[in-house]
Amino acid sequence: MGDGAGRAVGRRPPGRPRDERLEDAVLDTAHALLLEGGLDACTIEAVSRRSGIGKPAIYRRWPHRTALAVDAFARRVDTAVRPVDTGDAVEDLVALAGRLAEHYREREGIVYAELLAVAVREPDLAEMLADRFFAVRRHDVRELWQAGIDRGQLAADVDPDDGIDLLFGPAVMRLVLAAGTIDPPTARRLARLALRGVAQR
Repeated sequence: MGDGAGRAVGRRPPGRPRDERLEDAVLDTAHALLLEGGLDACTIEAVSRRSGIGKPAIYRRWPHRTALAVDAFARRVDTAVRPVDTGDAVEDLVALAGRLAEHYREREGIVYAELLAVAVREPDLAEMLADRFFAVRRHDVRELWQAGIDRGQLAADVDPDDGIDLLFGPAVMRLVLAAGTIDPPTARRLARLALRGVAQR
């Protein structure tokens, strides 16, 4: 599950220095195209044409359109929906579920569902989503969960990764079955149900 901008995007091998202005322009353009027309609309050619940045410069950073689409989507979620630790892990996790649902309403949710659907039949995309999106977000949520364990707010015998699956799995399922229609109150209600068995009272 993620979440300042672009921790997932910022992880790249040593080599050519980053040009953040170019990267911002490319990723913003790619994200806009994703919202307008989904994965089919987010091509290197279309991004180059709209952003005014040459295709060679884009290809130096993203080897193909799929990598660009995943990074553009992950960057926007990472910027918009970060876990916040206020000292109450249960309420913070419930609030995070609600903010994610708000973010995934309408076009963002449709794009997310499309990425998940394509990942089922394209192992390369599934691997990219796991590495560039889910791993980073799960790391951030895992830290929040562990803080709750350390403060005695969440049961210590529940593995944080299992807890994260319980917390976000139902909402993701509803999103996939009816893309973009899960609302924040429903997401918070599902989160409270998932946390009921692991919250320390």
